[in-house]
Amino acid sequence: MLRGTMAVLMAMGGAAMAQDRELLQNAGFVDADGDGVPRGWEMHTGNPLTAPEYAVVGRDDTRWLRFEMRDNGASMGYVSQAVMLPEGVEAVRVRVSVRCTGAALPEAHALARIFWDAEPRQHIGTSWIYRYFPQWTRVEGRSAELDLTLARPEGANRVCLDLMARWAPGGTVTFARPSLTAAPAPERRIVRLATVQGHAPAGSTREDAIEWAVSKVREAGEMDADLVCFGEAINWAGVSDVTALEACEPIPDGPMSRALMAAADRYNVIVCAGIYEQAGAIAYNTSALFGRRGELIGIYRKVHLPSPEVEWGFTPGDRYPVFDTEIGRIGMQICYDNAFPEGARALALNGAEIICLPIWGEGRSGDTVWPCSPRMLALNNGVAYVAAVYSQRESCVIDPYGFVLVSAGGEEGVFAADVDLTPGADVSNWREDGSIMPHDFRRVWRSERMPDTYGPLMGW
Repeated sequence: MLRGTMAVLMAMGGAAMAQDRELLQNAGFVDADGDGVPRGWEMHTGNPLTAPEYAVVGRDDTRWLRFEMRDNGASMGYVSQAVMLPEGVEAVRVRVSVRCTGAALPEAHALARIFWDAEPRQHIGTSWIYRYFPQWTRVEGRSAELDLTLARPEGANRVCLDLMARWAPGGTVTFARPSLTAAPAPERRIVRLATVQGHAPAGSTREDAIEWAVSKVREAGEMDADLVCFGEAINWAGVSDVTALEACEPIPDGPMSRALMAAADRYNVIVCAGIYEQAGAIAYNTSALFGRRGELIGIYRKVHLPSPEVEWGFTPGDRYPVFDTEIGRIGMQICYDNAFPEGARALALNGAEIICLPIWGEGRSGDTVWPCSPRMLALNNGVAYVAAVYSQRESCVIDPYGFVLVSAGGEEGVFAADVDLTPGADVSNWREDGSIMPHDFRRVWRSERMPDTYGPLMGW
């Protein structure tokens, strides 16, 4: 089951007093200096010649900070405020809303950043310990909201909030209601992901393959895994009495599908399995996701087909679905798909936190490429990968920073690792010497994408 443990809520004393108190000065933008910047906030811009103009608008206790952007598209500026944290504060809740007009879109032209740092400085050239680029929690048209609780990294005694507007020719970006309050430490989202190395023994019947697959689900359940991923086409791999096309079955009504759904229910494990599928007259190379209650959560049909599968009579899929589950949002790929980075990015854009990759083998220089390819897809998209591969014998679980947490190492069996999916999770273990780049790269790319230069991919 999902293993998140609630941390200590708050220390006594100052933390308890701060929990209900706004930590920001002039959070309501009530007072402003002559340059339009609210008192208590600092103005920053890289190029004074392209800086936006600032203005506090509204009245009474309903005020907003408006960035009026220049027409040339180069305008960029932000305001920031650093807050010393009271003793014992374990986390902060960050809230802010933004509205864009003109050419601006929230995802492209408005950004909130959170910097954790320490006084006195602990790093050469900068004081920050960790910085976080959150996605907007909710986006509706040209308005967006952020509401996020972040745990305080070890060693940090100060938090800084930046409100930035950028590159919106002739538009306006208006921020409202920024807030920083002490909060209970968020529950960590730890999930145990398992991968299966191997397939049914060569010369197996279809019944043998089913028995073998069920036994691996049982092993994953005994390891207390939340999810287990099989390799590609487990209803044909190792089976000698049928062709690939003859092995196809309907999902969820085929024999392998029914057996895996029953096993998922019995052993309390989400199951991802590559299954050759028959859908009416059409054959697909499919990955199916079965839930803990023995239900079909969803399917993904392999988009990128190598020549042999085309010649065998398979048809490609045409979409990248992502499925909500109790452990997070899950997307799937199959084998050759991992050679095309657009597929992984489309899944990430659709909200995937975990990508399951049933794969037969990596044909691009074999062991030289594997597992470099899924590691880079994990790192560049900020998602965990669960890869089950046959030919390289290195099925593995990869965290959102591209680290292989567990690998089969040439052995048959089931292998599991715990993955931390907590927003803003500390990455200070990157290097033992502490020479780290303490970003949450699971979120940076979402705020730093430049789709205007290369066209949209599955939306913004």
